[in-house]
Amino acid sequence: MDGKTPPARRDVSIRWLAGACLTGLTSTALMAIALSAAVDGRERLATPASAFAKTPAAGAEDSAVRGSRLVPTTVIAKPSNRRVLQVPTAVRQGDRDVIHYEPFSEVRMALAANYGKTPDYPAFDPFEVFSTTERAGPPLRTADVIYDTDVEGEVELKFTPFPANKPDLPFATGLSTDEIEETILANETMLQNSVGDLSMLSYVDPDRFEPEQIMLPLKPAMAAQIVDENVSVSALQSVFTQDFNDDILPVRQQVGVEAFLVAAGYPAPLAAELRRLVEESTDSPMLKSNDILRIGLMRMGRNMRVVRLSLYRGGEHVMTMALNDKGRFVEGVEPPMSEAVANASADETDLLLGTTQKPVRVYDGIFRAMMTYGLTQDMAGQLINLLASKVDLQSMASPDDQLELFFSDADPNGKATATSELFYIDAKIGDETIQLYRFSDPKTGAVDFYDENGRSIRRFLLRNPVPNGKFTSGFGMRRHPVLKYARMHSGVDWAARTGTPIIAAGDGVVEKAGWSSSGYGNQTIIRHANGYETSYNHQSKIAPAVKEGARVKQGQVIGYVGATGLVTGPHLHYEVLVNGTKVDPMKIRFPNSDALTGDKLARFESERRRIDALLGNESSAQVASNRGN
Repeated sequence: MDGKTPPARRDVSIRWLAGACLTGLTSTALMAIALSAAVDGRERLATPASAFAKTPAAGAEDSAVRGSRLVPTTVIAKPSNRRVLQVPTAVRQGDRDVIHYEPFSEVRMALAANYGKTPDYPAFDPFEVFSTTERAGPPLRTADVIYDTDVEGEVELKFTPFPANKPDLPFATGLSTDEIEETILANETMLQNSVGDLSMLSYVDPDRFEPEQIMLPLKPAMAAQIVDENVSVSALQSVFTQDFNDDILPVRQQVGVEAFLVAAGYPAPLAAELRRLVEESTDSPMLKSNDILRIGLMRMGRNMRVVRLSLYRGGEHVMTMALNDKGRFVEGVEPPMSEAVANASADETDLLLGTTQKPVRVYDGIFRAMMTYGLTQDMAGQLINLLASKVDLQSMASPDDQLELFFSDADPNGKATATSELFYIDAKIGDETIQLYRFSDPKTGAVDFYDENGRSIRRFLLRNPVPNGKFTSGFGMRRHPVLKYARMHSGVDWAARTGTPIIAAGDGVVEKAGWSSSGYGNQTIIRHANGYETSYNHQSKIAPAVKEGARVKQGQVIGYVGATGLVTGPHLHYEVLVNGTKVDPMKIRFPNSDALTGDKLARFESERRRIDALLGNESSAQVASNRGN
């Protein structure tokens, strides 16, 4: 071609087609290369935004301002699943209820773990575990009550009875038309844009209140306004949001992954699944000294889900398994190094496990766990007292034994202060699952704990007033050891050394305290509620404070074992009477102690529902375990 002759139409079509095909092939190849590089043949879990925002990549210059909605990663420094909640509480001050927010702490702990250095706490005393838990001296402050509704700031409420009869003050005289108009004009700025408020008034020509007369009349001259009635406003409910947490667990000594996680508070099925993941990645189910486990948890209320597991050894990242969109654990990318992981190191307060661990009794496990995690010795003693009637405190703790506690007045680290009070107890010990809620009597201010149905956990009467005594003789006919003939034995005998303390079987009033001429020697009779009485006989000495008419509490020392009266050796002869009839203390079914009724039960149920909503007890609190195929 010479440049002047136009190309043939056929030549142009072939060139255009070739160019289009080449462009399509090139684009397809580039897209395939990009996708291959992005996927790299594996499924990956995206790094959570909160974790990425917490720790930027090394050397990266990030001048952009991130949105305030991103929540920084919360690092759980201890394996106790502790969290601090701001809870509205009401406290009585004079004639007013003051509602304010107070920090509460929820903490979960395992009893069988060895927490390193043993804190100082009292040795097991069978008499102390049944004694009253009331603090000596005046109360530290007025008892708080969890308020039913969230509030803003601090609110004071004062309640006065509504005058059902004619009030003492005279009725105000009615307003004249001029006074009504003056009042409306004075509040014009508030009413001029409020159709709803105006509609509540009887009809008045609005032109009368305009600064200038409107020439055109309103059409229609009178309109009906709809006012909502019978509208119920529900109480504000707690809203749970999903939070991502890193649980950092330093390892003190070589130990199996599963045993370590169970002791750290993770359920056994989930611990077994995480052990499998570690074993597949490292070819060993064991952790070495100074290893660090980093477990990513997605939490909503009490419900948790493990979404990532990382292992660090010698300061280097070893493996990460993460949950993908299909709910399976797959190999994941190394999460950004956080300050908590970099500075984590095992110390004497971290879990110490292994074959050399000494077995721990339930009593010791409760004190060690609670005091290690910042609760006070008084709170541990109170819990021991509450559980004594249901749990064998001298039995060995198992890896599945756990406590969950919810208490007030927590410090910024979630630990108890001198004024902290237990509000909720969830104890899973042996075959017993015990849930208790604190309740303060609105009239007397007395504080006690009740189950979800408002029944007290305390036994109405104890069957053994000598906790370390030996049962030697039962109720029924027997040959009398002194008189040498068959005679009805109207109680049970508990043998112990002379001077061994005897405790009151229940709350009551002393009916008799002194010598009995019927062969009982030094005798104490206590009258309890609902026609019950208990009799304590053959005492060597009656406690000085136990006199006729005195009130005694369950667990209070009322006397000492002896051999006074018609006996052959030191022991306590213990009798229970119901409406004057002697019954077998070992077989009788005692009534529930102090069950709430009426208004008290209604107030208790309101507080219980509030605690359950705060802790997420309304749904099953199970940690999800996801198995990969």
